[in-house]
Amino acid sequence: MDPRLEESVKVLISDDSMEARLYLSSTPLSWGESVTELFTVENIMEVLKETGVKAGIDKPLLQSIIINKLYDTYHIVAKGRPAVNGKDGHFEYLFKTEVDNKPKVQADGSVDYRNIETYESVQKDQEVVTYIPATRGSFGFDVKNRFLSCIPGKDQSPLKGEGFYVSEDGNHYYSSLTGKIELGSDNSLRITNTLEIKGDVDLTSGDVVFGGDVIIHGNVMTGTSVRCKGDLTILGNVEEATIYAGGTIEIKAGMQGGSKGSVTSDSDIWGKFFESTSIHCKGDFHANSIMNCDVFCEGNLYVSGRFGIIVGGTTTCSGNVEATIIGNLSEVKTMINAGTNPNAISEISALEAEIKENNDKLEKLHEARKKMAQITNPTDAAKFNETMEQIENSITTISAEVKEKTTVLNQKLFLISTYSSSKIIVQKFLYPGVYITINGLHYNSRDTFTNVTLKDTGGQVQVINNF
Repeated sequence: MDPRLEESVKVLISDDSMEARLYLSSTPLSWGESVTELFTVENIMEVLKETGVKAGIDKPLLQSIIINKLYDTYHIVAKGRPAVNGKDGHFEYLFKTEVDNKPKVQADGSVDYRNIETYESVQKDQEVVTYIPATRGSFGFDVKNRFLSCIPGKDQSPLKGEGFYVSEDGNHYYSSLTGKIELGSDNSLRITNTLEIKGDVDLTSGDVVFGGDVIIHGNVMTGTSVRCKGDLTILGNVEEATIYAGGTIEIKAGMQGGSKGSVTSDSDIWGKFFESTSIHCKGDFHANSIMNCDVFCEGNLYVSGRFGIIVGGTTTCSGNVEATIIGNLSEVKTMINAGTNPNAISEISALEAEIKENNDKLEKLHEARKKMAQITNPTDAAKFNETMEQIENSITTISAEVKEKTTVLNQKLFLISTYSSSKIIVQKFLYPGVYITINGLHYNSRDTFTNVTLKDTGGQVQVINNF
């Protein structure tokens, strides 16, 4: 390097070596000579190199500084490139992963079942998830041309579940059917088939029978039936119709059964009101009012809201009965049964007898098979084989019956142990004319009670204040 440049050219390198600044002085040298004619790109590049700046040099900027004589100030003439760490792979869900399925109590005290958000639906071949792969990141360097390493991102495992297919590159997930989509707590993706009916179910549309979930956006009219194996959601009203679902039933408005309509669920039932309807649910039953209905609930029964009332009809519930009001001022006959049903005891006894009888048959069949197995040379091989086949088939059939009946028996025993302490909770008024049975014990309300609980206290039904 020309020694005359040492006095007129200054180079500063940042502490992190990611930036270099250049200063060209136009001030004459100490002996009066000017060196601006030595300010060429080649000479400045040599100065930068000798001061350790070897990478990221902006040559066009150097040319501009020299041509335009941009002296006596610092210019950033070299920059390093920082390393960029890779990003982990992640999924972008193109559907609502959480829904608020809780009914809300409105200002007037009623419970709003109509606007419960219960599901998210997708169409066949709709993209539901996009996977953004991990990035490798990018290496860097500083102005001294030193290598800067990066950390690559990590890829996620593919989604597991059902009801979807994946693109060849593994980055796009599509629904293989029109149905309901859910993201499990374990990040599994599940899409199930759901039948959506946009209008009413009436005599012109015919009955509905479906193997999955059903959503009816209109009403269910008199004389029709709806049956499905999954959940059933009815956004409108139900008249004198027959309703069955293997899953939860939600009637967002209500049901006026006209003493002919029925609703049955192997799970829970939700609805605003039920009038003159036969109701059977194996889970819990939630409503705003129940009037003149025949109810059999194998779980708990909740009649909520400011005027949550049970009046008229017969309500039988294995669990607790919770209502705002039971009965009315007119003392309409209202029957409430809670807890262990005496019929359940006889059903358990019958099941135990059937299981014992089947086990006795199995014991004899096993003994017969054992004896026949000892026969090495039967005189009639065809008849021997036929008999052995009959024995094996009988063992298989009866064993399946025993297994099934044992499962039912255990369920009933569990229900009895669970609901033996069932009670009836009345938040506001219990009126005269209400006939109560708890665990087979009877109590007739002859007075008006406020905010009370009725329960079996060991041989009698006791009314206890909730204050």
